[in-house]
Parts: sequence; C-alpha cells; structure tokens
Amino acid sequence: MLEIELKFQIPEARQRAIHKALESKETEVIQLKAKYFDTADKLLSKNGAAIRQRLEGKNWVQTLKAATKSQIERFEHNHDFGELENSPELNLEIYQNDPEASAILNHALADQSSALQLQFETDITRTSKIVHFQDAEIEVSLDIGEIRSQDASHPVYEVEFELKSGATASLLAFSFEWVKKYHLWLDVRSKAEIGHLLVAKQTVSPAKTSHEFNFNKKYTADKNLRDLIADQLNHLLPNIAAISAQVNDQEHIDQAHIALDHLHLTLSIFKDWSDDIVEKWSMQLAAFKNHFENLKHFKHMQNTLGALLQNPKTAESLDKDILYAKEKLFNLVTSTQNVQHFIQLLIFSVEQAKTAQKQDLRFYAHNTLQHQYKQLQDALNKADINDFESLDDLAKRLNELKFSFPILTNVYDVKNLQKYAKALNEAQHASEQYQVLSSSASYLQESELEASDWFALGWLTAKQENYAQTFLDATEQFLLSRKFLK
Repeated sequence: MLEIELKFQIPEARQRAIHKALESKETEVIQLKAKYFDTADKLLSKNGAAIRQRLEGKNWVQTLKAATKSQIERFEHNHDFGELENSPELNLEIYQNDPEASAILNHALADQSSALQLQFETDITRTSKIVHFQDAEIEVSLDIGEIRSQDASHPVYEVEFELKSGATASLLAFSFEWVKKYHLWLDVRSKAEIGHLLVAKQTVSPAKTSHEFNFNKKYTADKNLRDLIADQLNHLLPNIAAISAQVNDQEHIDQAHIALDHLHLTLSIFKDWSDDIVEKWSMQLAAFKNHFENLKHFKHMQNTLGALLQNPKTAESLDKDILYAKEKLFNLVTSTQNVQHFIQLLIFSVEQAKTAQKQDLRFYAHNTLQHQYKQLQDALNKADINDFESLDDLAKRLNELKFSFPILTNVYDVKNLQKYAKALNEAQHASEQYQVLSSSASYLQESELEASDWFALGWLTAKQENYAQTFLDATEQFLLSRKFLK
C-alpha cells in the first residue's frame, strides 16, 4: 500500500501553539520505540528503502518502506506481530506473498538479506488526532523524542500529516493552512535518513543531483508536465531541507539553484501544456531563484576579481554583500511564502487534468519547439552589440532552448541530433560567459570605485565585448544549421 504524508519542522516559538491545537478528547498519546535495520554498507538506504520494528503501545509492528517518484508518497508494508514480551526476530518471509515488497527487497539486497543488522533506534512520544478536512481524513501527529545510534543522538520535534482517506490534494491544502498559521517548514528527510547519518557520524546527506528525464510518449502533454515537475521537486526539496536545517554545504545551494532554475524554465516554456498552470508560479520562482543567483554571482566575482581589486574597500564591500546574501537566502528557504509555493507545485504534480486533451504529446512538443525557434530568431534580429537589453533577451531565449531541446527532441524518432545540440551548447555557453561578465561590470559600475579599481572594470568591459560578439556569431550559426523540424 502507499503511505501519503508530509512532515514539517516547527519553529520553537510555535511549538506550544501546535501542542494546544492537538488538545481534544479525540487526541491519542502513544509511545513508539523503533529499531531500524540495514546491512553494514547500507544497501537498503542506498536503494531508498527501510525496515524497522516498532513497539506501538503494546504491539510490535514490522514495516518495510520504500521511496516512490513523489516526495509525498511512499510504499509501506506493515505486519503486526501482536503483543510480545520481547522484540521479535527480523522476519523477511512475511513479504513472500507481496510481489511489490519482494521486488523492493530483491532489488536492494539481492542475496544479502542475512546481512541485515540493527543500525539505530528511535524513542518517540506521538500525540495525534484525526482531522476531517474537505473530503479527507487526515491524521495529525506531533512527534517528540530522539533518534539514537550507539554513540550519538538527534532530537526529534516535528509534525506529520498522513492521509487516511480522501484526495491527496486535500492533504496538501490542509498542510497549506497549517504552514500559514504555524510557520512550518517542509522537511523531506526521514527519521531513517537522519539515523543513518548518526551512524556514519555525518550531519547531512550528499546534495541531491538531477538526472535525465524522458517524456512518456503514451501520456498526454499535461501528464508529462506533471511528472516533469514532480521529478524536479525530487531534485529541489532534499537540498532545500538541508539548507533549511542549516546543515548544508555549498553543493546543496548549487543544486537547489539548478532545480529552481529548471522549475522556472518548465513553468515558463510549457505553460500551455496544462490548463491548471497558474501564471504567478513562474514569477514567484523567478524571484526566489534570483537570490541564489545573486549569491552565486557575488562568490564568482570574489574568486575571479579578487586579485584584480587593488582597493581593500571594494573587496570588503563584496565580502559584506556575500554575507548578506547568505543570511537572506537562509531566511527565504523557510519562509511561509516559499513553503506554500512548494506545496502548490506538489498539489499540481499529483492531481489529474480536469479536462481531456484533444492533441497528442508530439503536437505540443512540435508547437513549443517551433515557437522557441521563432523567439530566438526574433531576438537575434533585434540584437545589437551595443544594446545590453537586447543581448540579455537573446541570452534568455538561448537558455530556454538549451533547457528544452533535449527534453522535447526525445519525443521525435530522429537520429544525429548531436550536431544541433553541439551548436546550441556553444551558443549558450558564450551567452552565459557574456552575462557573467556583464553582471560583474554592472556591479563595479554601481560601486564607489577607487582609481586602482578602474583597471578591473576596463578588463571586464573588454572581455564582455568579445564574448558578446562570440555569442551573436554562435547563435547565428546554430539557426543557420539545417533544422529537423518541418
């Protein structure tokens, strides 16, 4: 069966209010003591699965969990051993008659099932009650306790919303209301993930990276768009959780930036693929990702211009801007507004289209590519090496096509697309270098430069002009190449 739930961390100032919200005659308080098992080389964890045995009140329950394509859905198989004096032996035979559970274990463990051993434990006091919202029955659970390894522990103070019956969209809408009221922030890290980090004496999992996504030709454009957004949220949310918990490294910030950029491009380019897309989503993501871009830009200038900036005041000003950008970013990832954006996108990714589409996927892919080619050609026709605004518009169109080209061309049974992709990559790379130099020059022009720093500005301006011409020429060459679209 599928378990559908969301977990949130609670700001300390709101913890008392959450307690109060759960006080009622229907509230249940139960002690949960669990043991988690895996092999020494973490085969289950590496394959997105977990096995635990948990004392729930008086009963021992063994649970197998596994990740799915969505951040809010997990496979779950529960086996109740009933009341026992001691914890039972780990028993994998109970999964033999469940094809999905057997497939998960065989994929993760192969012939290593006998190597499973206790890794860590949890001791949780759960306060919960059932809430009826719209058409849904939702269990709200406040978990307080700790996760323990042999020589370390991690405190737990979080709230979970599990869908017992009704529509997934209702669960997400309910969560949306609690986020606004209690300033919760979304945490996709499981207790199992944190437990394994404790055992490994680590504080954070490696940054989540993206992977190649292919449209399913049997699905509608609307369905493919929802699946693409779900995939991008799988890339984004683990990195956002690490940043929100302030345990991240630079790679988590970089990957979150990439995921946000991909989401923004998807919502901009494919907005006509679904009637349920809300136009403001793209603008909201653009505003959010701009803060990641500012931090990246400042750090790039620090690394590239540091040796050229002779005046200590200019370098000191750049250091302060980086520090401020970091602080603002950490505040924004847990902001109610951005958590709400994530929930809105999650709702969209799991819902089904309200109306059937008359045209197939190829129709939408063809129209989108044709439209992008036209936008790029129009931008090139208007581009002037002395008009920065026109160059920025051309760079934007190149970036959009660079993102969509490999996704959309997957729909076509066309060979030898490599030369088109190569020409597009060269043009986009040149435009990216131009934009970096342009932003750096603009930053210095807005600063109070000393005479010693004018050399850096002159160097940037010269490089900027060179790259501007290079990316104009490369774009023209790409558009002159024979197109496979008719």
